[in-house]
Amino acid sequence: MAELVLPPDVRVTPQRRAVLDAVERQVGSFSVVQVYDRARRREPSLGLATVYRTIELLRTTGSIRQLTGAGEGAYVRCHTGHHHHLVCVSCGAVEDTELCGAPSAAVLQRRHGFRAQNHELDVYGLCARCA
Repeated sequence: MAELVLPPDVRVTPQRRAVLDAVERQVGSFSVVQVYDRARRREPSLGLATVYRTIELLRTTGSIRQLTGAGEGAYVRCHTGHHHHLVCVSCGAVEDTELCGAPSAAVLQRRHGFRAQNHELDVYGLCARCA
């Protein structure tokens, strides 16, 4: 799992440290409210707005990514290396997979004249436990 990184000009306050620790402990997808509930155990003075701002900072650095079809405000930690996500629409479990059906950058360039820089793929369905 990649390290959680904030922009270099952002100070790591005790409240932000509590949010970072809460995100590090999350398994699978998570919401801002789940992070808030966990982080407040460590830092009772933490405000929900601080959690939202910190989550957005983590998103802008690529430390976490928002899942678009997994319900409102679902996030996952980013891993190093090429991979995609299998997202259970029933229980919210997220599993990494290295399987990729997307054409390579060379194929896209040759067929469409398109110079791909990156791609993301999330597959939504039911996990083995919920199926």
